[in-house]
Amino acid sequence: MLNNEDRFWASLLAGSHPGWSLSMSDAWGDHGSAPAHLSANIYAYDTSTGWQCSCAIAPGDLLTAAEIMDSSQTRRNAAVGHAHYELVRAADGKASAGDDAARRAMALIMYYIAQSDALKFVRRRYGSLQGHWLCLVYRFRQGQSMIRPAFRSTFVGERTLPPHLLSQWAADVRLEDHNAEDSGLLRQLRAGNELLLKQLRAPG
Repeated sequence: MLNNEDRFWASLLAGSHPGWSLSMSDAWGDHGSAPAHLSANIYAYDTSTGWQCSCAIAPGDLLTAAEIMDSSQTRRNAAVGHAHYELVRAADGKASAGDDAARRAMALIMYYIAQSDALKFVRRRYGSLQGHWLCLVYRFRQGQSMIRPAFRSTFVGERTLPPHLLSQWAADVRLEDHNAEDSGLLRQLRAGNELLLKQLRAPG
């Protein structure tokens, strides 16, 4: 359950990143890619609706976000809980007039990634946070949701992934989770929680 303190910290995290360059995809113009120095590409994809959103930041800013998360369990709780809430809200189109729901959701996703084991693994393996970060949103018929982070290094290219490649990546990750021995998705399915799923193009 999200308490008032978590809501306070989530609002603070989403609204305050002084000097940072969190750039949303709708500002990138015809070329469809973030400026070169914003080389940590972040994506959200909702498997139940096909909704997707992209932003980009400097890898150093993602590292700063990780340091902020490391300093406070309260902030980690706020980022984890409200990233779910804001992503579902943005994907469902529940924002009020003038409410920049997508930008708020992506700011919180940045912090969600920053506190994740995925980020720690990437730092150990690659020594850099440059690349492509996906937060896949799984939603279940009983109302629960979960976020599954994934990473691809720049071997797939440095430019921001276009929508069709992002959809394919989402399909690949979902198939990987479905076939994994003990993934979070498989645990939910074994417990009888039915996944709400938009038909995705099969890998291959």
